[in-house]
Parts: sequence; structure tokens; C-alpha cells
Amino acid sequence: MNWICLLIFALFSIAAVVKDIRELMIPDWTIIAGSAALLAYQALFARDLIAQGLLGAALSPLLFYAVRRITNFGMGLGDVKYSILCGLCAGANLAFLSYAAASLICALYFASKYLLDKKTGKKNGHKAKIPFAPFMAAGILAVCTAARAIL
Repeated sequence: MNWICLLIFALFSIAAVVKDIRELMIPDWTIIAGSAALLAYQALFARDLIAQGLLGAALSPLLFYAVRRITNFGMGLGDVKYSILCGLCAGANLAFLSYAAASLICALYFASKYLLDKKTGKKNGHKAKIPFAPFMAAGILAVCTAARAIL
């Protein structure tokens, strides 16, 4: 993972994140075009990243599909497909740490939202749908930036 990979990931993730927040849907073109751009960059300029990226892109959707099945299809298929782009960017070595960070960020966000709603007297819906792509993107960017700074 390097800064250019993170930039490519961020550029294609913007559209995915915005669409997921607005409509709970991640456009396939963001995943396909982003993956193609990352692979092209890695093939031409960062060959040392290809193996880890492809492994991350192969293993990530397996994890997210398992979560989708365990939650009785509570997680959308868009998140499963988006994990391909995430895994390709972060590589297998950082992808799963990024997903743990994404889950933590998501939990903190909704816990604080719950507490704020409770304090203001606002009623919470019992089954809110969660756009998870913003948290996945934040986890990837946070962990990969921290790893890049440390290494």
C-alpha cells in the first residue's frame, strides 16, 4: 500500500460512500473501475503490492459474505462487493485490521448517536439500516495511513 493506492481508493470510494449514505446502494461501476485502476497502477508501478492486494480482494468478500449469511442477509451485497476494492487497496495484511477499525468506528458513531438521541428525547427506530461503506472506507484510510506513517 502506498499513497497513490490510497488516493485511487479514495477517489472511487467517494461516489460509493455518497450513494450508500443516500440510497443504501453501492454502484458496481465504482468497484469495477476502482479495482481496474488500482490493478493497473500496481501492475505498472507497484508490482510488490499485487500479491497482497489480490489476496485481500479474494478473502475480503468471503468474510463479508459470511457476515451477510450469519446476519440473515442483514448486510447488503454491495458491501460484500465493495470489500473487493477495499481488500485490493489495503492488501490482506491490513484489510482485516481495517475492517475491525471500521466496525469500531461504526459502533462508536451509533452509540454516540443513541446517547444524543436519548438526551434530546428523540425516538430511535428499532431496525435502522446502516450504510456500512463509509465506515469501511474510513477504516481502510485510517489503518493504511497509520501503517504507512509507521513503516
